[in-house]
Order: sequence, then structure tokens, then C-alpha cells
Amino acid sequence: MSSLGGIGKKFEEFRGKKYAIPIGLVIAVAVSTLIVAFLMDSCLSVILIAVLAYAIPYYFGLKNRKKLALFGVALFVLLGFVLAATYFNAYASYPGDQINSEDNVLVNGTVAPYKADASTTFTFSVLLVEGNASDQVWANVTSFGLGESYSFNQTMMPYESTPVPGGQMFVLNKTMPTGVYQYHFASFHGTSWHRSNTWGLGPLSLSDETFFGELLYQGMIRVWLQIATLFFMIVLLTWWMESSKKRTEDLRKRAEEGGSKKDAGIWGKRKDEKPDVKKRTVEKLVCSECGAEVPTDAKKCPRCGEPFEEEGELVCTSCGAKVKESDKKCWNCGKEFEN
Repeated sequence: MSSLGGIGKKFEEFRGKKYAIPIGLVIAVAVSTLIVAFLMDSCLSVILIAVLAYAIPYYFGLKNRKKLALFGVALFVLLGFVLAATYFNAYASYPGDQINSEDNVLVNGTVAPYKADASTTFTFSVLLVEGNASDQVWANVTSFGLGESYSFNQTMMPYESTPVPGGQMFVLNKTMPTGVYQYHFASFHGTSWHRSNTWGLGPLSLSDETFFGELLYQGMIRVWLQIATLFFMIVLLTWWMESSKKRTEDLRKRAEEGGSKKDAGIWGKRKDEKPDVKKRTVEKLVCSECGAEVPTDAKKCPRCGEPFEEEGELVCTSCGAKVKESDKKCWNCGKEFEN
């Protein structure tokens, strides 16, 4: 336990250094970048990045909310670039898909090349098992996400007039507008339809510069709509909580300094005005005949001359004021006395 306490003390001393905050910012950037690069598709990655991007700099001493917000802006711009670069590398190194129908009548469906610029002729191909040149096969291609909106459903041509071993190969050569596409195949063979059970990715018909620009746009939207929104919500929520706590503490201190409303009797006055203790504690007697206020040591009323009988004095247990034995309640605080 003593060793843990020593470590904690040393870290507290470290957080007081001028270089503690920059180190915390570097750690937050590094951790966030790694999560975006390797775990962005995880369900909890968005929450994890937003929380750590706030908590790490705050723990290292950056508690100014405006500076935290500025750090967040710079961080999320950087993360947009990181996300775009991550997806760019993933797409560029992807070998392409081979898709089949569920009944394996259409097999080895693919497109080549997988990625090239828009001037390239792309070749879609699929093998129709036990098929022949008289069969019909269609290629359905549609764009998604990036680039221009474009789609078609076109009949494919037999690769050769005679079937190859295992069936008939069908092909379609096509130039594509700039964009990212997905494809699948369908055929009416025998007495039923046969369709690919999934969509294949490709072709990517655009230059590297255009592709990265499109990915950067999509990456920025995702980072700012998901991570940045949650991050700034955390900043605002914690600022509001600390402000509310501070206001509550200020009110409590003012109440302790000024006393309760019943004791002080000064509510509504300026907060810098001191209570008049003497005015609150002056003892008063009232003449039973005429109602005039008289000093406690008076022998008779100065207004009507009514003489006062000597009687014992008591002390009020609530406020400490001196009262007569015959009094039913305290003249100062109003406490009623039992007989």
C-alpha cells in the first residue's frame, strides 16, 4: 500500500509540471489514432475514443473547457485523415471478390481489374455450371457511397461458343464512370432462376487522388457526426456539473456566513452588509397598561407612570434573552413557555 501511495504522490507531482499537459495530449492523440486505425468498426470504439479524448488530457491537468474543445477540434480533423487513410489502404490491398449462387450453378463471379481509373475497360465474368452458349446470364452492377450514381443490368456474352470444362463462361466488358461499384449475377437456367447469394465489391473506377478525397469526405462526416458530437456533449455536461457544484458551494458558504433567516433577520439585504447584532439582541419590556416600551431597569412606566412590581428573571432557553417569570412567551424569539 505504501508503494502505491508513493506512486500516486509522484504522479501528482508530475501533473504539476509544465510538460504534463503536452504529454497527456500526445497520449490522447496516439490512443485515439490506434483505435481509429484498428478498431473503428467495433461498436464501442466511438464511445471509447470520445471518453478517452476527454479523460486523458483532463487527468493530465488540462481542465479548461475551451482549451479542451480546441484540442478536440484539432484531434477530430486528424482522425478524419487517419480514418480515410485506413480505408484507402484496406481497399487498395483488397484482392477482390469471387461470388457464387447458393446452389452453385453460378460460380467464380468476379471483375477484373479490381481497381483502375475511369478510362479502363473492366471485365465481369462468371461460370454457369452445365450451361451452354444458348443460356442467358445477366450482370447487375450499381454504384454506392462514393463517386457518381450509376447502375445497369446487362446481358453477358458467352466467352466461347463451346463450353469449358464444368460449364459455360460468360463475360461482359464495360467502361465505368468514376465511382465505387458492387455487382452480382443472375441466370434463368433449366426451369428456375439462379442468383448470386451476395454482392461482390468492385470495380473501383477512379484515380488514387479522387478515391482518397472521397474517403476523406466520408471519414470526416463519420468522425464529426459520431465521435466529435459525443465528445462535445461530455465537455458541456462536465462543465455544467462543475458550475452547478460551484454555485451550490457558494450558496452554502454565504448561508453559513450570514446565518439562518430566523437568526439573522437580514434576508433581502446586500450580501456585503453585516448583520446588526446589537439591534437583534436589545432587550425590551412593554408596559401592561399603555403598551409603551420601557427599559428593563425602569421602576415605573415613563409614559403613564404605572409602577412595576419586582419579580424574578429567567433566561429564554432558545435565544438567551432575559424574561420575566410571568411572561407566557419570549419577547425576542417568540418561544412559548410552559407553566
